[in-house]
Amino acid sequence: MLSQSLEKHLWKDRVLLIIADSYDYLLVQQQLQELSSNRRSLEERKLVIYQVTPTSYRFGITDDETNKNQILYKNYNPSKDPFIILLLGLDGGVKMSSNKLLSSKQIFKHIDQMPMRIQELRSKKKS
Repeated sequence: MLSQSLEKHLWKDRVLLIIADSYDYLLVQQQLQELSSNRRSLEERKLVIYQVTPTSYRFGITDDETNKNQILYKNYNPSKDPFIILLLGLDGGVKMSSNKLLSSKQIFKHIDQMPMRIQELRSKKKS
């Protein structure tokens, strides 16, 4: 189910998909604001952000460049929820989903409990 746009992140990055009907959707803006205050923690956890709408996507938190693509929306929001957040692990699998605003703390806590993240932290301690 991993679309071509996301394949480049496989085994390198975790991906947070913020999916909504519009980039201007209030929960999208609130989620981006929440994440933007934690950029260092995003980098530490190898977490990249995609904003996804029915017809396009944007990469990152502040990127206004829109890429025309319906595949991400179709693949990751088949029920056409008005707002959904999906966390994909390094393996590309969905590790968490929510249709509500998530705090950075909630997202990071979930990531920090993942086996590969625990392994990363152990390796970092040894170095």
